[in-house]
Amino acid sequence: MKENMKNMIISISGTPVSGKGTTVKEMKKLLVQNGYKKENIYVISTGNEFRNYFNLLIDFINSIGDDEKMKILAQHSQIQELFNNSEYRNQLEKEILKLKEKNLDNITVESANNSPGLAGIRNIVDEVIDSNIKQIGEKINRKNRPDEVWIIDSRLAFSNIPSSFAVRITVDDNIAAQRLFNDTTRGREDRNYQSIQEAKNAILKRKNGEVSRYKERYGIDLENSENYDLIINTSFSKPEEVASVILECAKRRMENRPFGKYWTSPKMLLPLQTERETLSRGTYLTFEETVESIKEQGYIPSSEIEAIEVNNVKYIIEGHHRNFAAAYSGKTLIPYKVIAKDDEKILGYGNIARERARCCKKSYLYGHENFIGKDFSYETVYPNIYDKLNCLEER
Repeated sequence: MKENMKNMIISISGTPVSGKGTTVKEMKKLLVQNGYKKENIYVISTGNEFRNYFNLLIDFINSIGDDEKMKILAQHSQIQELFNNSEYRNQLEKEILKLKEKNLDNITVESANNSPGLAGIRNIVDEVIDSNIKQIGEKINRKNRPDEVWIIDSRLAFSNIPSSFAVRITVDDNIAAQRLFNDTTRGREDRNYQSIQEAKNAILKRKNGEVSRYKERYGIDLENSENYDLIINTSFSKPEEVASVILECAKRRMENRPFGKYWTSPKMLLPLQTERETLSRGTYLTFEETVESIKEQGYIPSSEIEAIEVNNVKYIIEGHHRNFAAAYSGKTLIPYKVIAKDDEKILGYGNIARERARCCKKSYLYGHENFIGKDFSYETVYPNIYDKLNCLEER
């Protein structure tokens, strides 16, 4: 059970190329717009911390025998922190003996993650960072800090600071591959890929490697949704809207107000009714009235769309008006919940999810595309979706 959220501490993690760094920047901007002072917004990236410690240790090992360089490196606070701790020092001495004769030139964090020979160094750095994050969380929560916001960019902060608002950012693998392939600004740990498929393979290798390492190292499954308060798919969303949803939902958790746990683009949810039905009056409002309400008041974070999921494709069961009104209003994120998957029975409907999904027709998709945006096609979201529906309709 989650601890009470005493202060605004947001722990944020994400799958590769999900836009985590951009989201954090947008959160900082939005917080300033909302009246927070820049000096009261604290951002800690354990990825950056890991690089700092790791690269210093590699430089230190490579400098053995160069007294002048060793003397300079010994002045670094991180090196002193490690060697002044007897436990870390003993572990390091063993690792240095193993590695001092090896060529460690041009080692990157990414290559080190896949190197069994550097596992000992990685583990030491992990221990230091985990300990530091726990101490930071404890220090923050010793008193109330209503004017401060702490953003911890870390895969394990949800565990190391149990009272934090835990966010997980995800992205469709195909969209991630396109982003990575087209991104010319990334650092030396990434390179130019010859194709989108090559980029996708690299992403999958990295993502699966992370999941495996954390299961083995900590017994924690990063993909377990129970670890998080909020999970956002950023495949077709605007970074500023992702930031806004995170901050609004974090505020709601502090105030014990409801909000949807899962968020995605309206594009990701397929209709199971005709366009005419969506345009007709809903339970309370017409489509036009719903659009106006969303434009004026925003989308209510607790108003989840009910969906089913079959073969990783999501279909709307309840909430067509809200989903497409949100899209028509320019919203790129909406809350949803999956009420049945694959062969699970849909409560209150009398059939299983797979059977209900077969009701989806090409005409439904064509009819609803104009709500989503100019020149939009569901093929962008679910490749070959029309061919698959063709096969179903021909049976």
